[in-house]
Amino acid sequence: MTAWLSDVAIAIVGICLLVAAITLCIAVVRYSIDTRRETIRHELVPELFARIDRSDPDWEHWYESHSRLERYVIRRVVAQYLRQLRGREREQLLALATAVGIDDRAIRSLESRRLTTRLRGLIWLTLLEQPVSVDRLRATSLGHPSTRAAAARLLLVCRGSNANEEATSLLLWQNEERLSVFALDTLYRLNQTDASALTSKLTVDGQWWDEELLLQCLLVLGHCRLERRPALFEWLGELLEHDSPSVRAAALSTFERQGWQPAVRQYVDIERIISDPAPGVRITCYALLGRWGDPTSVEWLQYAVVTDPNDRCRVTAARTLIRIGASVPVIESEAARAADVEGAAESAAAIAWANTERNPPRRGAAGWV
Repeated sequence: MTAWLSDVAIAIVGICLLVAAITLCIAVVRYSIDTRRETIRHELVPELFARIDRSDPDWEHWYESHSRLERYVIRRVVAQYLRQLRGREREQLLALATAVGIDDRAIRSLESRRLTTRLRGLIWLTLLEQPVSVDRLRATSLGHPSTRAAAARLLLVCRGSNANEEATSLLLWQNEERLSVFALDTLYRLNQTDASALTSKLTVDGQWWDEELLLQCLLVLGHCRLERRPALFEWLGELLEHDSPSVRAAALSTFERQGWQPAVRQYVDIERIISDPAPGVRITCYALLGRWGDPTSVEWLQYAVVTDPNDRCRVTAARTLIRIGASVPVIESEAARAADVEGAAESAAAIAWANTERNPPRRGAAGWV
């Protein structure tokens, strides 16, 4: 038994040493390759930009005159500078990509079974601003959220007909999946100046979406320019009765950024929201009232300072009043505070806190004093 355990221990140690040796060899080889690529890059970049200035750079012959590793570095450099350059330099880089067949290779890669290859092709097509039909993008990109997001960014960059609608549809293809940061940024860029594509999807299908996806879309919608569609604001108003306090707060944030339109305010029942059981919803409501800033909104904020049962909510309401330059309620008597009449002591503390924040003590120039 002892001999058997000894043999097993020796085998395990041998396997560990073998794995360590292989890992070390791979690390050394990769380090050598990366060092060689960096050396090639320093040699090729000046040559590339010198050739850009020529009237006839003869890109194809120049590209083919380099080794396979050098051509890889050239493609990496082109991808980098296509993200940064505009004008004639970019046009020359696009000519280089066309001359050596990078665009054709990117289009062919869409048919690959490998996800990384399809993604690489979509990235290149976006850098080259090479249009691809929506039907082909749907056929090759629907299977994974990463390819759907990349295809949507390609449609955004190329700006074809119905690009906003088609790209938004791609991003929101699966109603139960959260969007990545890249997809969320693409959705915002698509709908920033005209959110009709996103609002159409929300009003038709939003009630069946996963809560996290709905919250993400409401976040985007709150930063977009919305058209004055009564159906949209009626739908947002219905979300103020959603079971989730996070959704109710997100819907309020959307109203907050659109509330300068008097016609929009009718869909927000302040009297009901200011008594919402979730403190986060009431805090968002106070931000909305501060953004509106009309006399009625100020009265609601003053009422909240005195009556809200949550310390943080009272402080938020008092801060908002001070920020917009409105008067803060005055707790009339020390007797009321002492007797804690209707939360007078807590309200006074919230007001004092907010006032202290408005006038912080001065600090010494040489450090804290």
